[in-house]
Amino acid sequence: MRKRIYEIVQRAQPGDALSRAYDVFIVAVAFVSLIPLMFKEQDGVLTMLDVVTVYILFFDYVLRWMTHDLKTGQGGWKTFAKYPFTPLAIVDLLAILPSLGVLPQTFRFLRVLRVAKIFRYSKNLMIVGNVFKAERKTLLSVLVVAIAYIFVSGLIMFVNEPDTFEHFFEALYWATTALTTVGYGDVSPMTDLGRGISMVSSLFGIAVIALPAGIITGGYLEEIRKSQADHAAYFHSAIPGRYKGKPLHAYINVGEYARAHPKVMYYLKIMALGVALDIVLYDLVSWLGLPLWLDTAGTALVAVVLEPAAALIVGFIDNLYLAIVFQNAGNLLYFALSAIVALVYGILFAKGRKITGRSIGFAVLFLVVASAAISTLLSYAFDGGVPTLAGTVNYWEILVEWGVPAPLACFFAIALDKLVDSIGVFAIVMGAARLFKPRTFASDDAQGLPSVELKDGAAVVHCIPEAPIETDEDMVLGIDVGGTSTKIGIFTVSGTLLSRHAFPTVAVRTDGSFAKLDEGYDAVLSRIGVESSRIVSIGLAVPGMIAAEDSLRLCPNVDLDLRAYKSYLRVRFARASVHVMNDADAAVLGDMWKGSAAERGATTFALLTLGTGVGAGVVVNGKLISGNNGAVGEIGHLCVDPASDVACGCGRTGCLEQFASAGALVRMATEYASDGRGGYESAKDVFDAAGAGDKAARAAIERFADRLAFGLSQMACLLDPELFVLGGGLSVSAEAFIGVVRERYRGYALEVCRSTPIVASALGNDCGMYGAAYRAMKKLGPAG
Repeated sequence: MRKRIYEIVQRAQPGDALSRAYDVFIVAVAFVSLIPLMFKEQDGVLTMLDVVTVYILFFDYVLRWMTHDLKTGQGGWKTFAKYPFTPLAIVDLLAILPSLGVLPQTFRFLRVLRVAKIFRYSKNLMIVGNVFKAERKTLLSVLVVAIAYIFVSGLIMFVNEPDTFEHFFEALYWATTALTTVGYGDVSPMTDLGRGISMVSSLFGIAVIALPAGIITGGYLEEIRKSQADHAAYFHSAIPGRYKGKPLHAYINVGEYARAHPKVMYYLKIMALGVALDIVLYDLVSWLGLPLWLDTAGTALVAVVLEPAAALIVGFIDNLYLAIVFQNAGNLLYFALSAIVALVYGILFAKGRKITGRSIGFAVLFLVVASAAISTLLSYAFDGGVPTLAGTVNYWEILVEWGVPAPLACFFAIALDKLVDSIGVFAIVMGAARLFKPRTFASDDAQGLPSVELKDGAAVVHCIPEAPIETDEDMVLGIDVGGTSTKIGIFTVSGTLLSRHAFPTVAVRTDGSFAKLDEGYDAVLSRIGVESSRIVSIGLAVPGMIAAEDSLRLCPNVDLDLRAYKSYLRVRFARASVHVMNDADAAVLGDMWKGSAAERGATTFALLTLGTGVGAGVVVNGKLISGNNGAVGEIGHLCVDPASDVACGCGRTGCLEQFASAGALVRMATEYASDGRGGYESAKDVFDAAGAGDKAARAAIERFADRLAFGLSQMACLLDPELFVLGGGLSVSAEAFIGVVRERYRGYALEVCRSTPIVASALGNDCGMYGAAYRAMKKLGPAG
């Protein structure tokens, strides 16, 4: 759920209508929240408007905080601890605090900072921000010069005209304004020396203003050129977690969406139940006058049955209800108590977890002690340190009569109340949770999720998800056999990805020894509880030239007998037909179906698979081109360096594959290393070393990118595509080399082809798996 929340709150990705609607909504709320500032007198309507809008803006702040690790790509508590100190987070919080009653009325002007919300969504402001980021060192140098001049000229004027300036700050004030104007109000030089300095200041000011203006203008034009050359990559590729789901407008009605997303509907039902339970219990307890709250029971139940992220949303809605009832935005601060409940129950008491003395102890620490401390502070902030609940007031009065200091009396009274309340909530939640049976679903957004590394006897190294899948639809397999690993996607016949797996590629020969293959497929099916009989069609993508489905030629990186592999699959999946295609062709089909080409609407493009080998798939006017011998797109065997003596698996030398594959990258980095060894065992090692400043690794990546760019330029002469897409295993590290590829490509390509966009595939290394599944869906029929 956090993954989808992250996609929604970040700037909308292509095709994500819900995220785009959220962007528009938040900007509108930010502007509407400023309306109360336009009136001196605040009536009930304006107060309500302020309460509702500040709650929404605070909720946006919370959502960004709880998904900050996804934005940065870094895990751990430190990532979350850093978020409040990021520039935009500070601005957001300063804009919210005046409405909560924790700042004096003189700070109401800080609410104007809410217009900063537009910074996250304006593309023009993004460009300006990139200019300042790119030119920050030069602009900082100009600023230092300007500050130094202001200080020196102000000091000279203060010493020379002591009667003009009462103190040094006035001289600095004059020196600052003199950079653009001669004098300001009553502050102006009286002596000839002062006037001379003022004239020099004005001339210097023109230079100080003109220099950064020229730098910014030049940088802005360069950024505009970059954005026009590759619009989508410029504005979206820097954001991890690109949206790959089906857009909302593609569904005919709500019913179709509900059937396609049972997990979403289940979450909504449980969350609605949680909100209702919170509100009903609060109103019931208030009506009966009981010394309890119980208004977090619904939040806790959702945390146990679903997850903490869902419970945080329920807790927020409950607090929003209370804020509207009391017409006081300050109630927003009590959301901290709901957040503690959501995290404690979601982490310590989630379904399937064993309740231990240790977990109870941690729960008491946070639900009683920490919550009581927060409530005590809020009590002093809003109620003068006097508890408000009847039962708590009684405890407090008794403690004060015993001579306990008022702050401690307040804390212990609230702590006792929290203890009783926590026991009641725990009993309600644990009892109600038994009514909910564990449920598993196909991942609605599985195609965007990273896989989880596993190590077991079956040698399955990636798996999403591990729980049994609940769906009545038949299924298809998309199999992508690579030089290192075999990736398998299990899809419904309607095209929904249910699960993704991978295991090391094994040799498949005619001797019938399929034991290793059996281990892999056994693990794939058993982990999600799918029987072989549920599979009705299989797409098999393999590296090499395929003239006919039983004829595989030029497959240098895999020991594979295609007939034997097909025979095995037909026996293992008796209902399924098996359809074979080249891996690069499968990758380009997958990208055309669900990837970058689909996002851009490209109909003539090429996708390069960069991994153990190098291949390409070609689509012209929406049709896959294979050629007479199935060799279209064998760009890995295009000669890009006739002088090279490095032998390729095809038997020739100078092939692109010997410069732009994973093995080639390791080989070149090792050759460039001063000791002739380098210690690089994989392409990832090379990329990591380059990121750490390793010169040999950087040189290898530059050579890799240069030859790849040259190969693309030659391909452009024949194809003239709308788009080049980079896929395969190396594409996940595309940001390390794609900039150099684009730059060198513009130097090598014909002038008419130089603007062709080059992007990394939105599907990463899963293009072939998607394409194979797409082929299987289009070829559904009887096995054979």
